[in-house]
Amino acid sequence: MDMHFEGVVFHTYAAELSRRITYPHPPFAVLDVRDAAAFDRERIPGSLLYGTAETQLPPGTTETTEFFIVGAGLEDAAVRNATLSLRKSGARRIVEVIGGMHEWKQQGLPLERAKRDTAA
Repeated sequence: MDMHFEGVVFHTYAAELSRRITYPHPPFAVLDVRDAAAFDRERIPGSLLYGTAETQLPPGTTETTEFFIVGAGLEDAAVRNATLSLRKSGARRIVEVIGGMHEWKQQGLPLERAKRDTAA
């Protein structure tokens, strides 16, 4: 990790996150801060549901993990709340995704959808 960027909050766009997902080094995690029902319906493949009241880093991550925060849309306050929570938990590199899931879907990027029980 570049010590020059220690503790900085970055911003990026859905297309950049999509490119980043194809290059998994250094370690990163995509954290979805929407409600659980929205997350269960559709999400960015591999993303984790993250509550904005969390007081610890997500399981399997460390303070050196790069965190991408995805909310519902452009003005989703949950994104900044999650950023602040992660900073308090020791995260050093946080990237807020501008436009969140709205932008992700507008760009036609891949989604992971909940499997529905079709048996009647």
